[in-house]
Amino acid sequence: MKMMKTVMSAAVVAVSMVGCGGQSADEVVPASVTAELTDGNKFFGSDTLKGAMITANASSLASLSIEGKGSSVGEGCVRTGSIVGVITYCSGRQQTLAPMSRDYRATSTACAGGTGTGGTDNNGNPRNGACCPGEKSNVIALDAVNAFVKSDNGLTNISRDDLASLFFSSYRRTVGGVVTTVTGACWTDWSQVPGSTRTGAIKVFRRDDLSGTTEVFKEKVAENTSAAFCPGVVTITDAAATNPSPCTTSDSATVCIGKLTASDETAIGFAGDSAKTTGNVAVSVNGIAPTAANVRKLITDPANAYPLARQIFLNENVNFVKDAKEQTLFDWIYSNKSSFQNILVGQGFIPCSSTGALRCGGAANDGRGAGLCKGI
Repeated sequence: MKMMKTVMSAAVVAVSMVGCGGQSADEVVPASVTAELTDGNKFFGSDTLKGAMITANASSLASLSIEGKGSSVGEGCVRTGSIVGVITYCSGRQQTLAPMSRDYRATSTACAGGTGTGGTDNNGNPRNGACCPGEKSNVIALDAVNAFVKSDNGLTNISRDDLASLFFSSYRRTVGGVVTTVTGACWTDWSQVPGSTRTGAIKVFRRDDLSGTTEVFKEKVAENTSAAFCPGVVTITDAAATNPSPCTTSDSATVCIGKLTASDETAIGFAGDSAKTTGNVAVSVNGIAPTAANVRKLITDPANAYPLARQIFLNENVNFVKDAKEQTLFDWIYSNKSSFQNILVGQGFIPCSSTGALRCGGAANDGRGAGLCKGI
């Protein structure tokens, strides 16, 4: 079913005053067009950030309809559209902001108004045209991608290789610049997993392929964003009726994986920190627990950081004028940094710094432009 109608662009005069449909005063606004949100003001992006964005949207009175669906969908809506199979989320460039659980990266989605500028991923591999003109990577917090199990499962630590063998039919390892392809074990019984005290069938759950969390998990665990999952791994999708019980159709994929791992001692699944709930625990990886201190080492001491630590983003394209509702949300966030950070912390995310809200680097040290793309 088509979910979006075609976006009709109209020429506008760029406005620099905050709250009047233009950009923030510290940004240069080119004469451009506004991407009008359509179909009930639906606003797509990271499922991991969905809960936090719902709360921020309500606090800011922006009146957006926060949809989630995945970082890839949000990225596409900021670029030239997002169509997945028979579902059209955005038929053209419809958003100027996108909550994302990973940075911009090269996809089959073309840039709106130019070609990409390159860059590298977390493993130093080249990205072909990761940044489109005007795209700005705004870091808002840190997060841990975790392997969750039920509290009484007994597994407390897993190596990165064993995690790869649980989830992937093959993965890569790079040693001294040499890349080797390893065949995954695709274990089906807990007795096969080193460090497990259990026996019996394993239920393995993952986020879908639109998820930035899935891309980060592949990048950091399989060293290959094209890695294939094991045949028995079950895919969990945002707000889908096909998700197993006890998940409901109102649950985000992150919440669903939290519920599944909290209610079934045979289950393991990966998700962001916000999947943490009563009844489940996050397993250490390579002996490093996903504590706030270990996640913050991603910035200060990457070699000793929790292996699946990541940044999360509220990304934008400064070459286009924001829709008034997006501008309202954006202005509220950066005018109420402490309140927004409290929302993020309440959802399980980790502040970049203990010295001030949203101090995630960048030119203004509030995270804007702190990622790969600098808004040029």
